[in-house]
Amino acid sequence: MNVLVTGGAGMIGMSLREALTEKGHMVTAIDVTEFGRDDPGLEIMSITDSAALADLFARKAFDAVIHCGAISGPMMAQGEPMKIVEVNIDGTALLLDLARRHGLRRFVFCSSISVYGNVGKTAITEDTPLRPTSVYGASKVAGEQLVQAFTAEYGLSGVSLRIGRVYGPYRRGNCHLATLIRDAAAGEMTEIPCDPEFLYHYVYVDDVVEAQIAVLTADEFSFSAYNVGSGEALTMPQIAEIARTAIPGANPTLVAGADDVPDVQTAFDVSRIAADLAWRPRFDLASGLRAHQRALRPI
Repeated sequence: MNVLVTGGAGMIGMSLREALTEKGHMVTAIDVTEFGRDDPGLEIMSITDSAALADLFARKAFDAVIHCGAISGPMMAQGEPMKIVEVNIDGTALLLDLARRHGLRRFVFCSSISVYGNVGKTAITEDTPLRPTSVYGASKVAGEQLVQAFTAEYGLSGVSLRIGRVYGPYRRGNCHLATLIRDAAAGEMTEIPCDPEFLYHYVYVDDVVEAQIAVLTADEFSFSAYNVGSGEALTMPQIAEIARTAIPGANPTLVAGADDVPDVQTAFDVSRIAADLAWRPRFDLASGLRAHQRALRPI
């Protein structure tokens, strides 16, 4: 399959490109920067540049798009709501329209657990109401709705993945897990501000990539959106204990504080994608941390 990967220089995009290529797919990757890497496989292009994208689609004859490109979390572009709207909503609409006009087979949209907002103790399934608490979360809801509308009105085969907190190589944003691994290698202590009762839903990047490829290559699927996560809900004290066991030299010290994304989300159900497409996470936190450590490379 001939696949366009947006956000190709990001954490998910980098791993996705490798996995798609290994499986024999043709890959074109775009992003607004290569982050100082020598990356000849990346085309520098914004997902809001209509002329550049139109030329790219005309040249490449894509079969599918996996849309990872975005302002990538509630902590990014804070205080710039219109930038989030322009990139995450307008950029998604532009890509969907090009996919429609060129008759692409599949459009995979990277959404987020943030679409659910502050759920509290209710277990999150794909039927949980979407009540985002950030412009970022709202932009992902809008993206999902656009995918669903293009599917209903134009017959585009689109699907959204609501992804938990992703960790792994190439992550550039704040991530306690990456910091723990780097500090352990340097023999340093890692201070982590947290509420010890707050629950985290981390998922290793390779599991996310495998879910993306599962929906990309499926002949059909029964739903317009799927949750993607590890199935684990862990407090930071639990995470710290797992890290001490999994990563030699890890020395997390927890101090009072709050998470950058304080939505209370107790349980994140990933059974729908398992039942419909036979995808299941391979990595619990311990195995994911060890894989991250082995794969650690410059961001």
